[in-house]
Amino acid sequence: MKLALSAKRIAAVAVEDGVELTATAKSYVRDLFCMADKVDAKASVAEGMVSLLPGESVVLHIATADAAALAAPGAFAAANVPRSANDPKREW
Repeated sequence: MKLALSAKRIAAVAVEDGVELTATAKSYVRDLFCMADKVDAKASVAEGMVSLLPGESVVLHIATADAAALAAPGAFAAANVPRSANDPKREW
């Protein structure tokens, strides 16, 4: 699943031991992080607070064993999960 967000494009794919979330910057992205616990309370992300210049990409590995999360990895790409310091404030 791919989502176009303000400064980044996000794609999520299930892998053997979790989900890989690929973020590609359309413009400067400051302090990208993934709030994986919004999808699975036991999920963890190895990387965090990554800044990207336009055109750069990063792959965030999300460790999860939750069957529902693995069946629908796009949930980790939802607008309220991967966030950055330059995202507009939203009330969830």
